[in-house]
Amino acid sequence: MEIFTHTYTRETTSVQETLFEWALQEGYATALWRLPDSTVIHCLIDFSATITPQSLQIGAWSLEKGFLFSPFENENLQKNFFFKADFYSNSAQVLSEIELPFVSNKNFFHRNICNHTSNEVLLPERKQLYAQHTHLVQQAIRAIEQKEFQKVVLSRKEKVNFAKPLSVAKIFQNLCWLYPSAFISAVYVPNCNIWIGASPEILVSVDKNNIFRTMALAGTQKYPAGANLSEITWTQKEIEEQALVSRYIINAFKKIRLREFEEDGPKTIQAGNLVHLRTDFWVNLNEVHYPHLWQVMLGLLHPTSAVCGMPKEESLSFIRTYEGYDREFYSGFLGPVNIENETHIFVNLRCMQLLPTLQEAYLYAGGGITANSNPEKEWNETLLKMETILKATTS
Repeated sequence: MEIFTHTYTRETTSVQETLFEWALQEGYATALWRLPDSTVIHCLIDFSATITPQSLQIGAWSLEKGFLFSPFENENLQKNFFFKADFYSNSAQVLSEIELPFVSNKNFFHRNICNHTSNEVLLPERKQLYAQHTHLVQQAIRAIEQKEFQKVVLSRKEKVNFAKPLSVAKIFQNLCWLYPSAFISAVYVPNCNIWIGASPEILVSVDKNNIFRTMALAGTQKYPAGANLSEITWTQKEIEEQALVSRYIINAFKKIRLREFEEDGPKTIQAGNLVHLRTDFWVNLNEVHYPHLWQVMLGLLHPTSAVCGMPKEESLSFIRTYEGYDREFYSGFLGPVNIENETHIFVNLRCMQLLPTLQEAYLYAGGGITANSNPEKEWNETLLKMETILKATTS
């Protein structure tokens, strides 16, 4: 028996990547992902005629296997796309164990669908985008100085064109190769385009050992090649920004009177070409009886201060008023639910929206604004973050 495992050679296409491409052609909601520090590729397909957003009821999806996909604007978690696992496979399975009742010709799954030649990126004129974003940051700094809020996360999107159509499978492979410690994903909801990303941030998760985890991730700078992470220094602005996110999580625990949590950090971590400050939090659910903790915390945390600001309502109001565009699924959340007895929900960061021609895409990036922010540095941070995903289209 031949076992199809993915080793990131960028020269082969896994069965799961090809299944994803097939689902796209057929118009089914589908998700392709790889968890951080793993080599296993997962694919899930929902054969429903339509996928409509639904509200999160505590206890819902407690046993059902699926994939959760949410936009940024999701007040009271009323707009969750949940893909049922009508079909699921991973690259650790033996091919003969994968049931394919919907395809008569299994040879379909052995064809190589990737074009591995490099692609030219046609970048837009950025002068106007620079002026708009730095002006927005200046507005936010003034609002912070006037005590309207402590922090706001401002983002922007940028349309890019490519000389020829992109391959989703190739981008996915490149992201797996470039960012082994990120959550790599490609997700398609009918009529919502394809979203591809490499997120460094867990929102909520529960593993096989029944350990709940979340994290505070904030502060960004370019990783100096070869640098020792312990020797990287941080400005007061970045330290303050990360502390705000950590306090936001601790306050969420306090709201549900949960004191039995552990905390580790902040520490410097690398995410591709960037480094961040991160504090990890976890709860042993074998010792604390809270069976639906991940769903309760999801409702309390989203949108976190790492993608919205503090206080939440005031910063969210500023974003809605001044940011000037719909974030859609950028800075929302996504991930597998009850797959192999684990649930992993990530913030949808470092992502792009691939348009139907496969030659156009929107890149998304943002940064936390505090009283000490510098508009030009904030602009440069968005460029670095966009480079994370753009690099995978040309590798």
